[in-house]
Amino acid sequence: MEKSLSKKELEDLIIDFMGTQGMCVLSTCSDNMPRASAVEFFPHGTTVYILTEGGKKIENIVKNPSVSVAIHTQFTGWETIKGIQITGTAEIGGCGSSIFNEGIEAYIDRRGIEHANVPDFMKVLKVTPKRIEYLDTTLKKKGYGVRHVLEYE
Repeated sequence: MEKSLSKKELEDLIIDFMGTQGMCVLSTCSDNMPRASAVEFFPHGTTVYILTEGGKKIENIVKNPSVSVAIHTQFTGWETIKGIQITGTAEIGGCGSSIFNEGIEAYIDRRGIEHANVPDFMKVLKVTPKRIEYLDTTLKKKGYGVRHVLEYE
C-alpha cells in the first residue's frame, strides 16, 4: 500500500522542486491556436513570475488568461523523472503595477541580488495555479505513488 503525502508535504516538495529549475514552458492559446514558449521563471511559493518583452504569449493571455506551465528535469532515466504541470490563470503587469513589483521581487530573490534594473517596456506575467500535477519517480522507493495532484480553490 502506498503512503500518502499531506497537502503541506506535497506543496513543500513542489516549492523545493521549482527552486531547482530555471526554465519552464508556458503554454497559451487564443483563437484555437496554441503556443508554447520556453521562458525563464521566478517562483514565489507555487506562484510563477515571468519577465517578458511581450509577443504572442501576451496577446494570447489578453484573450484567454488560462495557461499551462510545465517544469521538468532533464531526462536521465525512468527512475529519476521529476516534473510539474501547472494549470492556472495568468495576469499581466506593466511597470509600476503590483504584479510587476511582485515579479521583480521574485527575480531579485532568485538571483540573490539587491536591485534589478528592468526596462520600463518589460512586462511581468503572474501565473496563479489552480492545479499542480507533480510527477516524481524517486518517491516510489520511499513508498509513495509517483503522481500527485495539488488543487487550489
